[in-house]
Amino acid sequence: MKAPRPASARLRDAAVLLPAIGTFLFLPPAITLFVGGGTIAGVPLIVVYLFGLWLALIAGAALIARRLADPPSPAPAAPAAPPTDDAPARGPAA
Repeated sequence: MKAPRPASARLRDAAVLLPAIGTFLFLPPAITLFVGGGTIAGVPLIVVYLFGLWLALIAGAALIARRLADPPSPAPAAPAAPPTDDAPARGPAA
């Protein structure tokens, strides 16, 4: 049995597939499924489909981009000890 892939690899794969899926869904064979005379709140079904798909692709891309941009959280570091009187505090290097 294969080991599961890390989440970052799956997110990169999703980022590659999202435009391909969006392109397929904007092609005429998929759009013609919604050309019928139906309406939703007075808006033709094809318009709802096009703008809904557009919004879903933007939201999906934003979600994937945000998840890919988050760096892994490092382990908390131990607090630095304050300088003592016998060792002078170092200022910014000139």
